[in-house]
Amino acid sequence: MKIKFSLWILLIQVLIGYSQTNGLGQPSDLFGQYLTMEPPEIIKDLGEENENGVKLRKVIFHSYFYNDKGKKKNAEIFAAIARPAKEGKYPGLLALHGGAGYAEISRAKKWAALGYIVVVLDEPGVADPDKIPLSRGPWENYKYGENRFVVRPDLKSSTLFSAVLASVQGLYLLNSQSDVIKNKIGITGVSWGGYLTTFISGLANSTITASFSVFGSGFYDEGSTFLKNLDSMSSEDRSLWLQYLDAGRVTKNIKTPFFIAAAANDNWFYPPAVSQTLTSMKGNTNHLFAPNNSHKIELPGGTQGKKSGEPGWLSMERVYFDYYLKGIGKPLPKITKIKTTKLKNGKIKVRFKVNSILPVEKPTVSVSQDSNVWPKKVWDSVDADNLNNGWFEVIIPREEARGAFFCFASISDSRPVTVSSKILRIN
Repeated sequence: MKIKFSLWILLIQVLIGYSQTNGLGQPSDLFGQYLTMEPPEIIKDLGEENENGVKLRKVIFHSYFYNDKGKKKNAEIFAAIARPAKEGKYPGLLALHGGAGYAEISRAKKWAALGYIVVVLDEPGVADPDKIPLSRGPWENYKYGENRFVVRPDLKSSTLFSAVLASVQGLYLLNSQSDVIKNKIGITGVSWGGYLTTFISGLANSTITASFSVFGSGFYDEGSTFLKNLDSMSSEDRSLWLQYLDAGRVTKNIKTPFFIAAAANDNWFYPPAVSQTLTSMKGNTNHLFAPNNSHKIELPGGTQGKKSGEPGWLSMERVYFDYYLKGIGKPLPKITKIKTTKLKNGKIKVRFKVNSILPVEKPTVSVSQDSNVWPKKVWDSVDADNLNNGWFEVIIPREEARGAFFCFASISDSRPVTVSSKILRIN
């Protein structure tokens, strides 16, 4: 009897565990069944145009079937493929728009004119529903920003499910183009598109050569404006959302080069979330933090002095992808070490090591007291001295070093590009 009773207890525990993880009717991996490497079915071809040396083809593809009041319906996604008009083999690029946006055809054309084959698409759940009339699906029932942080009645109820799936399918559409160099495919995105860049790079890393995220990251629970959305959920729902819909939960799969351009005072993605995203990856990572900036990068290679003809959200995106996808130019510099020493006079010495093929410009250390929340921190930047052996040094004045503070180093080069060190907290 005791054995039978124990078996019943075990069965009940298994069923409870099942209900907590899969009780919403989801597979153990929400997107696993869609990671087929197969391109989505084109259900409507909207034609091709040829202008200024660029071919542009517009299509609508099938994303998935969903139930709407007992009726089976087809979620449809608008996408565009831009390529050089001259025949040949070219690297590919998936470019993902930010919040309230839509497929950025003008950006795709700029990249194509520079020798890339580019896919852009509407990302439902990230896009403004009123701006994507050619994309149809369950997201049409919600205003912009609604129904992202939900997991009921199932995880597919979140409009972000549609955004992630459409982006994966956009990547497969790009990979299926006969003139794309299969081992030279990149992905870039801004803000919510940066979240998707992170997510897709983790879900389908074998298809991607290099990624560049502007602002966006994973690990929303580590520090982001979205904490208020997560905190409004029940503990069970929050856990499910983080497990299946937070991009940080797949970053351990990323083994290819990844760059995050972050604003140190960003109102949406805070440095702890960005840092955790980078730390969790297994590939070659690099990044920058723009002090006293929110959703802009007023640094060399960023939005500062960016020319209108540049195809990226930041000017250094072109340098990055030309190197990784075309083999043109030099690798980006990298700050490999940063350390601090407290001096007897109460000042703090900060040293950092730079690996750079090109001469280093604008070496600085940015310092902020540990008193304000991330978006409201005030960063003071101090010029660093070149020790001529790859090391740079700054002495933080006693008044700046009073109490706990944060600091990070940054450098630029002549192309221009900018990179930063990790952020240190000094007690």
